[in-house]
Amino acid sequence: MMPCRGLRGPRPAGKPRRVQAFGAGLRVLLDDSDDCIFEMSGANADTEERLIEVVVDSGAVQSVAPPGLFPGEVQPSDMSRTGRTFRAANGSRIRNLGQVRVAFTSAEGHRCNMPFQVAEVQHALLSVTHLARAGNVVELHADGGTIRNTATGRTMALTRRGGVYILALRVAGFPRQGAR
Repeated sequence: MMPCRGLRGPRPAGKPRRVQAFGAGLRVLLDDSDDCIFEMSGANADTEERLIEVVVDSGAVQSVAPPGLFPGEVQPSDMSRTGRTFRAANGSRIRNLGQVRVAFTSAEGHRCNMPFQVAEVQHALLSVTHLARAGNVVELHADGGTIRNTATGRTMALTRRGGVYILALRVAGFPRQGAR
């Protein structure tokens, strides 16, 4: 998983970053593990931003989203290449269709980037396992919670609604209606 700036664990020593450009106004800082931090340097007039809510799931092995929820091209993932599947709570198998990298901004203004596996699911799920593996602590309370990076102390707030915890993502890159 590629956690957001401020929510990422410390980078191992000796892993240099390199910068790669992706179109106008977008640069990505990469290290040897392909972890990256998106930096937006300008807005695209042909795209718009949307608020997308993802459910925080302590039982999810991967962060997963339904096809078409996020902008961007679905790329093959290790899991999709090898034909591995997810297993639903009822035991049925769900095919992995690949992954999409999602650049988003949190309510606190943290610019973030993380991959979501794409599968025929009803809701986007944010894996607590991946958050913890990246050096974050997820705390859940009766009325909400937080994701806190142990190295930086930066946090993102979770809201509780209908018995689940939700992280709101501001995602840019959706085509504007009427844009060519």
